[in-house]
Amino acid sequence: MRTTHLCALFLTFAVTVPSFGQQKAYNWVPGSDETVSLDPGYYHGGPTFQPNARSAIVHVDVDADRPVSISMVSAQEWSDAAQLPDVLQDLKYICVQEHVVKATYTCTPPPGLPMVVVVRDERDWESGSFFGQVISRHDRPGQYADRAIAAAVAERRMRDFISPNNVHLQYYDWACTDNCNLPDPPQPKVFNWVASNSETLRLDPANTYTSQTYNPGPQGGNMQVDISARYPVTIFMVTASDWTEANQRPNPARNLSNITYSCVQQHAVRTTYTCHMGGFWSQVLVIRDERETPHDHDGDHDRDHSQGNSMMGTNGGPPVFPGSSGAAMTDRDEARRFASPNEVRIQYYSWNCVQSCDQPDFGWVRQIKEKYELTKVLKAYSGLTPDHDGTQVSIKVKSPVPMAVAVLPSSVAGQLYGKPDMFESAVGKSGCQQRGVQSSTFQCTLNVADGSQSLVLLPETGADIRKHKKAEVEVQTVRCIDNCSALPPK
Repeated sequence: MRTTHLCALFLTFAVTVPSFGQQKAYNWVPGSDETVSLDPGYYHGGPTFQPNARSAIVHVDVDADRPVSISMVSAQEWSDAAQLPDVLQDLKYICVQEHVVKATYTCTPPPGLPMVVVVRDERDWESGSFFGQVISRHDRPGQYADRAIAAAVAERRMRDFISPNNVHLQYYDWACTDNCNLPDPPQPKVFNWVASNSETLRLDPANTYTSQTYNPGPQGGNMQVDISARYPVTIFMVTASDWTEANQRPNPARNLSNITYSCVQQHAVRTTYTCHMGGFWSQVLVIRDERETPHDHDGDHDRDHSQGNSMMGTNGGPPVFPGSSGAAMTDRDEARRFASPNEVRIQYYSWNCVQSCDQPDFGWVRQIKEKYELTKVLKAYSGLTPDHDGTQVSIKVKSPVPMAVAVLPSSVAGQLYGKPDMFESAVGKSGCQQRGVQSSTFQCTLNVADGSQSLVLLPETGADIRKHKKAEVEVQTVRCIDNCSALPPK
């Protein structure tokens, strides 16, 4: 029996990601532009856009002599229709905007699908659909090289237009406009199922195979495998301890007929099998050959048996019959002979990061947790050093008397022991302080330029401090816990 931990499960955690202070700024900036001449009913296709995570929106300024319609269509459809202009009106256009003379056109096309901006002169024309002609173009270097050759050929065939409508199209790029020398800001990590190990096994009729054991943890978790088999199999999950006891020490209270099965899938030949497991208890993946007896591989007899057995056990379980175990081909006993082998391949998956995986990971880290006896003497805790701009600090204080609480530069806090008269002015300058605190939790943010900071606490003037009374203080900060090399340099 194999065991896998959270590598094959995914769980959802709430992680606070702090914001950084100075970051790159992005905005729309003018890119290429072109002016096209259209007769009534004529079409024009602009450059091909490749939507991506950073630039998923198309942004175009349109300035026409006469009204036009502007829309988008897949680059493949537009290319196919280039040889048959009569079908242009039947294409699947999206983000259609009509009666445009002067406007800013935007569209969010389907992700990952190359798209073309299409402009059409709205005036009626009875003799069919035709293409307009570009009369001027200014492409940024390196942009839209895919259309350069076609454009050059088209511009050599100058047309005589009956009633030209000149349309200027200014395309925009989503680009960095400020602090462009800084690293890119953190992007959310993207997770997905990723193929990991695989195995091939053989089953005789009614054989079962015990695959991996999954430990989902207290929150539960998901698993996924691809399974392909020569003959139908039943797949299910069962608590590992129940399965072991029912197989090795069966009794009337615990046997294969009355244990609880989950995520039962029958008659599988080729499938992607998934299951959400509850928390805590280890679950084992089991695969069972549905055939009752060995069968002839020729003729109708083989086809009849390939339909599998549909008898269900109790508790929503799979078909249960006495049967021996199958064997993985990688570790099977060479002396074993199979009467009618059903070859089954299992492709396991793990839930892993697949995009923006080098971004920093942040988490709350406890730095201070203490109870101390109250006196009239200042209490200070040093070592609050931010590792990134916008570091979040959470301070929790519980005291029997009102307290002054503040975060100060460590150099200032160190002077307060010998110069208590500085306390009021120092606390007054702090951007992270509270007065008269007895039970409070509050948050502040620190930047790298602030340097090392200290938390200081002092009973307010006039507070009645009794002997052996204690105050409680706890401080947590958000710190980088993984991929920290991706942080901006201090």
